[in-house]
Amino acid sequence: MSVGGLVFFLFALLSIGAAIALYAAIQSETRDPPTMSREEAERRARDEGRRYNEAHGRGTDRRPSEGGRGDEFGRADDRDW
Repeated sequence: MSVGGLVFFLFALLSIGAAIALYAAIQSETRDPPTMSREEAERRARDEGRRYNEAHGRGTDRRPSEGGRGDEFGRADDRDW
């Protein structure tokens, strides 16, 4: 076998091996995704947004509601529907 054929064979073997390794890595990451309740997801999103705003010196764009139900625009929370 010529040197050129050997280099091509090694290159093809490495590229197939890399594709298989990448596929296996993706499969192991997506095999058992974490799940959480809607309330937990909303709480985490609020906490992450609060930390982001504090780290970047930004205030929140929401004002506390004036008591009662709904946000500052009078909309009720999705859970109430």
